[in-house]
Amino acid sequence: MSAFKTFALKNIKPFATIVAIMGTLSLSSCLDDADTPEIPDSGYISIYNGAPNSPGLIITTDVKPVNDVPLKYSQALSYLGFYPGKRPFKFTEEYSVTTLLEKEFTVKVDSVYSMYILDSAGKLDAVMVDDDWEKPNADEAQVRLLNLSPDAGDVNVFIGESEDPVFQSTAFKENSGFEKVDGDAYDVVVTTTATGDTLLTAKGVNLAGNRVFTLVLKGYKNNTAPANKLDLQLLTNYISY
Repeated sequence: MSAFKTFALKNIKPFATIVAIMGTLSLSSCLDDADTPEIPDSGYISIYNGAPNSPGLIITTDVKPVNDVPLKYSQALSYLGFYPGKRPFKFTEEYSVTTLLEKEFTVKVDSVYSMYILDSAGKLDAVMVDDDWEKPNADEAQVRLLNLSPDAGDVNVFIGESEDPVFQSTAFKENSGFEKVDGDAYDVVVTTTATGDTLLTAKGVNLAGNRVFTLVLKGYKNNTAPANKLDLQLLTNYISY
């Protein structure tokens, strides 16, 4: 079981119980002897919008909205609980009933996932990946790569002064596993797998210990517009306190 799965079991459900209790007490102070509300089993999903040309998105599942504020490009929703089973996710613009994408994902009890919205051949798409890492310590970070760039091709990623790529031949829509690195600030270089040409360099990326990260390669290699150009973004999945 990953560190976050353990964290989810120990923290998210009890927190949800506390919220439920507070909500009950706010309705009536005469319910002191009522049973504690039972929180149903859940899986946990974070959602990231990596589709450069998408509008701000409202996401619903089982007719219930996941977010009230539109999720814009490069923004993420923190881990939320979802009922287990096959869940239909629908993506729309704010104040619209026109569906831009509808896709079903299977959620398992006490499992942890990340969902990534992306641009595939000019159409909105989404993938969901398992989030499975070991508990980090103060001296180490864990990091993975996700390639959401439609036109960058397969990429290698070098972290620090290593002559060998930490992540190799990662294709569009693919993600690596989590790799351990010493907690530190690094220069990160992304190259094409085919030719070794440098696509971009990010300097001083802080991969601090006690943390789990995802490096997201996003945007278009052949687009110079600042909002949609090829770029790296660092997402924090988990912090061990």
